[in-house]
Amino acid sequence: MVYQIDTIILEQLLLLCYSEAMVVCYTGGGTLGHIFPALAVHEELACSPDYQAFWIGREEASEKEVVGRYGIPFFAIRWGKLRRYWSLRNFLDIGNIIIAFFQALHILRVQKPDVIFSKGGFVSVPPVLAAAVLHIPVVSHESDATPGLATRINAKYSQCICVPFHEGFTALKKYNLVVTGNPIRRSLVLASQQESMQRPAFLGLSEPLILVLGGSSGSAQINLLVRETLASLTEMGYVYHQCGANDVQHLVHDRYQEVSFIDEALPLLLKNATVVVSRAGANTLAELALFGCPSLLIPLGGASSRGDQIDNARLFERKEAAMVLYPDTLDAKQFLESVSLLVGDEEFRERLRGNMKKLAYGTSAHHIATVLKTVKESTCNGV
Repeated sequence: MVYQIDTIILEQLLLLCYSEAMVVCYTGGGTLGHIFPALAVHEELACSPDYQAFWIGREEASEKEVVGRYGIPFFAIRWGKLRRYWSLRNFLDIGNIIIAFFQALHILRVQKPDVIFSKGGFVSVPPVLAAAVLHIPVVSHESDATPGLATRINAKYSQCICVPFHEGFTALKKYNLVVTGNPIRRSLVLASQQESMQRPAFLGLSEPLILVLGGSSGSAQINLLVRETLASLTEMGYVYHQCGANDVQHLVHDRYQEVSFIDEALPLLLKNATVVVSRAGANTLAELALFGCPSLLIPLGGASSRGDQIDNARLFERKEAAMVLYPDTLDAKQFLESVSLLVGDEEFRERLRGNMKKLAYGTSAHHIATVLKTVKESTCNGV
């Protein structure tokens, strides 16, 4: 059964039982999609007195650098992936997982956290197993519409599994599930709550903005579609294209801007976007829902992933919150027709916008922080 636990009730319980300092160990990695949601929870807890945190992750420069920006000590361990197909690398990775388990065991014994927050990815499995040996409570979080293998393993050792939606988690129904949504960085949450924001300087007063959120290695298909149809797209509106550091083409057009990555400008762009073209990663979808962006989703196909983005996209499609084009049958003509429909039909966009906002959880990070505080207290375990 999936429980929707009221945050106010949890906070009232905390007034009764929470009085001590708290040390949280965050674990997860593999992509920055595992990192940023956990950092959103950290932002919430950082306001608490005597709160401390550290991170157990993989030896990867971008992940360590992002975590380091928040002043969180980072401990790197080995990691391995259990593939669901025959591969000699499975044997090597089993060895890496065993080594990682003992590394995590040592780190946890020295650092003595009160609770583990697992954000998933295979690097999180050894720390969760080590926590089980040391009887440290674990809270896991799954961002996608269906659980990945790491989450299904970690669930066996977790006091609580936070999930983004009520539906899609029958594989975990015997565990203690709490619907929390996906945590989003505080800067984006605050920006979404502003009644109005100035339009970007490059936009006219009424010019449509087509925002394209490519950028990772899985976005090559989107980048190619945009470039193939650029002449037609720029007739519909201004195209702002995040293409990734490894795929910058230096195209020049007075109604097109290409950037490798969008950071501080993202809230302004989401607030003003007429249409957003994007993959269907869980964290991106949470941000699009928060801003109520009319969106065209092109999920990463099963050949390049476990199919989690397809599951995410299907859920948003069923809720009539977004248009979806599936990658196996997609061509430039279909892409262009879909963008044209969204740009040209304001009533359709508003319907998508309203349904998209229904899937937003602006208080997710706060809710998860409250769950962590509650689980930390032995008298509140099992809530």
